[in-house]
Amino acid sequence: METLVNIEQLLEDKFKSYNSYSANEVIFREGDKIKGIYFIKEGKIKVTRKAKNDMTVWFANPKEFIGLSSFFNNSENYSFSTSAFSGGVNAILIPTKDFKKILDKNHLFKQEIIQILCNRIGSTRKRISNIKFQSIKVRVLNAILFLIDKKDLNKATAKIHYSIRELSELAGTSTQYIKKLITEFQKKKLLKIKGDDLVINMGELNLLVS
Repeated sequence: METLVNIEQLLEDKFKSYNSYSANEVIFREGDKIKGIYFIKEGKIKVTRKAKNDMTVWFANPKEFIGLSSFFNNSENYSFSTSAFSGGVNAILIPTKDFKKILDKNHLFKQEIIQILCNRIGSTRKRISNIKFQSIKVRVLNAILFLIDKKDLNKATAKIHYSIRELSELAGTSTQYIKKLITEFQKKKLLKIKGDDLVINMGELNLLVS
């Protein structure tokens, strides 16, 4: 997305420093006073809600923003809790006043941000619905698919770094069940374990997910 790339450069020029977070480190909690919008440079951020029993409602990826819904609702407090999902996370904090100025000066970017927010609301509702109505096995398969790098989606095999905890949070199930399913998937030749990595048979995965 051309506009987003330009904005990324603008942010890096305007905000010389960024905040770093280690795995599971809290970025902000639901109810905290809003400091601004975060732009993710590296890593994935997990977003949860107390109202959903601390359910993980979505995951923010590099070049995405967190805090948008609270900003556009003119709220004084964040409506979600966020933490670094896996590995290291680097994020630029854009103070609320500065973010508003950027939107006012770039109407095309403002339209794009609103579209991103609308898409996110739709995907969040879909995820919550899937957790309620999909079988656990399908949710685990989709969790594995989520962790695969986009450039590997059309390859015969793909390798992902994983942890039992991460897969359980993504799928909304217990770590014990994840272990059971991984053993089952190994027997079906869907995946192999190599150290801390899973090597996925993409043909089998796409067939099962579809």
